[in-house]
Amino acid sequence: MTHHRRLILAVLVALGLLTLIPGITLPMMTVKKLVLVKNTFTVLSGIGALLADKTFGLGLLLLGFSVIFPLGKYAVMAAYLYYYPPIPAALAHWQHWLGKIGKFSMLDVFVVAQMLMILKLGWLVEVQIHSGIYWYSATALLSLIAGIWIEHDIKQRIRPLPNHTSNPRIKKHCRHNNRQCKER
Repeated sequence: MTHHRRLILAVLVALGLLTLIPGITLPMMTVKKLVLVKNTFTVLSGIGALLADKTFGLGLLLLGFSVIFPLGKYAVMAAYLYYYPPIPAALAHWQHWLGKIGKFSMLDVFVVAQMLMILKLGWLVEVQIHSGIYWYSATALLSLIAGIWIEHDIKQRIRPLPNHTSNPRIKKHCRHNNRQCKER
């Protein structure tokens, strides 16, 4: 990856992290029940309300996948850009961890969407969407784009040269990606 592309990726990661803050602190929705009760929720206040109501399972699930997981994902992507490992074995290690994180990349948005769907199912409940949901969606989208770009970078850089096939990890990679190894 050229220095220019790496800088763009760093900006994507920084923007994603910066959009996460308003995404979890700005109002996401207002819920009206029976026209009498009106509650406005942010991600953090919703988690706080669930924990205060002793709904610990759902509260901790939302905390994990809506706050902690996105922060962790951005931390791993920033660490990759900072260290930018040159060794193929190290790249395989980063690929493994980023692949695990990538499997859950849209789960945080799915959790919020499920919450909205559940709230809209009640005929006595009206939900009004606010800017927090757009900020949160932006952070998820930026995270997805940055994750795909990093994964592409790792795949390009992990292709072993023929004189590096003494490493067992690279041999395993060559067995699984025989076409790429023969091209080199």
